[in-house]
Amino acid sequence: MKETEEHPKEEIKMPRYKKASDGQWPGYPNLRLNDIETLTIRQNKYIAEALVNNRKGRVVVLMEQQMYQKFLEKVRERKGDIRARYVNEVVVEALEAWLEKK
Repeated sequence: MKETEEHPKEEIKMPRYKKASDGQWPGYPNLRLNDIETLTIRQNKYIAEALVNNRKGRVVVLMEQQMYQKFLEKVRERKGDIRARYVNEVVVEALEAWLEKK
């Protein structure tokens, strides 16, 4: 609707809010548990760990089924089970060994 003498443009008053953050999270991208200042989050161990783990790097590896089954069998031999935690541990150990060679 256009502003006219009959219908002057109304000024809309918006409530005042605190200034928006710049989008940077403290510790981004290397967040540690000590960087979390909010008491509620710090007291909930699982939420705090999820925030920290969410910023860690990830690699997705596509394998043929035969290679994947061999890999899982090696994880089972080494760790006794193929839980996600054990799979991750074995992969990280292999990457660390490989990086040290180079």
